[in-house]
Amino acid sequence: MSALKPPALATWLLGLTDYSAWNDAVAGDLLEEHQQRRSPTWYWRQVLTILGISVSRDLWDHWVLALRALAVAVGFIVIFQRLHLASRLLDGALPVIGLGPYVVVLAALEPFLICAPAGLAVALTHRKRQATMVLVYAAALFVFLVCLSANRAHWTLPCVLFWESAVFAVAGALVGGFLGCAWVHPPS
Repeated sequence: MSALKPPALATWLLGLTDYSAWNDAVAGDLLEEHQQRRSPTWYWRQVLTILGISVSRDLWDHWVLALRALAVAVGFIVIFQRLHLASRLLDGALPVIGLGPYVVVLAALEPFLICAPAGLAVALTHRKRQATMVLVYAAALFVFLVCLSANRAHWTLPCVLFWESAVFAVAGALVGGFLGCAWVHPPS
């Protein structure tokens, strides 16, 4: 009988936590339980719980790093916004796809292309606590966007385009951040 392999992405995320002795014991226990015919959903739930505990512990112990991560992210967002790099990149698509789809694509890709490099910068400048700082940045971005949307008329076109932008901004923050984590800690 062959041993069941746990989900690779979940195992990689578990490896990003920085409490090595505790992490090794917990990872071993999780692997053992998973091989006893536990489901992948169970494994993911356990990994996300451990990640949540690790992130909250890191925030409690390293709140100054979290503020620095947010300053780095805001700095990169301001630079990318001021230089209009994402808009210039997307302007070449206007003659190809037309104005209607361009607005929808621009609403999605511009925030992604602005927030992903900021996530990458946060991950690469906080090597000891990468996962925590990337998640802090994504969570702060989400809270900021929710506060911006508080006074919007729901289910109107501007509101739908705003939420499309918000989802892609948070996705960009996570993709860029975890790309930086994978750069330093490649999945095995």
